[in-house]
Amino acid sequence: MKPDDLVGKARGGRVVASGFLDPEAQEALRTLAARAGLGLAWFGGLPAAERRLGVLHPPEVPEVADPVWVGWLAAEDPERTAARLRRALDADELGDVRLTPEGVLFAATRAARARLAGAGLDATDPPEGIRPRPRRKTRTLVVPSLRVDVVGAKGFGVSRSYFAKGVKAGKVRLRGRVAGAKDEVREGDTLIAEGLGQVTLLRVVGRTTRGNYKVELTAEK
Repeated sequence: MKPDDLVGKARGGRVVASGFLDPEAQEALRTLAARAGLGLAWFGGLPAAERRLGVLHPPEVPEVADPVWVGWLAAEDPERTAARLRRALDADELGDVRLTPEGVLFAATRAARARLAGAGLDATDPPEGIRPRPRRKTRTLVVPSLRVDVVGAKGFGVSRSYFAKGVKAGKVRLRGRVAGAKDEVREGDTLIAEGLGQVTLLRVVGRTTRGNYKVELTAEK
């Protein structure tokens, strides 16, 4: 379904989900939702997921359910099995795919599970110890600016110089592209940092008497 159609349905009072989107498409949907005054929740299934599914909802709906299923395919040849998985599902049905020595861990829409069975892929829920559990913290912090290097360093709890090196090396993404140190993070934006996870700026609470920003953010490692 096209982004404009999703927005139209949500403005009509429905809760609607997109398929899995790459970062660039996520940013486009986020912009449309903000202009329409709609709520938008993101679900990736796996920690620090790059491909995510957006759920648009009217502002009077306070919370939406997670529509993502995390599946597991035991395999002697994970690369071959992952290729079969990608052929079995449409691009918008499949999120991140991660290979392990024992098999393939992946995120998909819940409706996709039946399609996998029809394609001869015996996908199950991940065994105990296979599925990585996200470590998620929501905190309110004070930052001197909303620059990528400042918000990222505070959110991940690392030094600004360390995070700035990652930005300079092209290991941090913002709004679907490689971030620059001087880029500013906006409400609803997610910073994805290679090897660290992701930080989402939920909202700017206000300004302090010294002119700093008080922000609420979620860090997922």
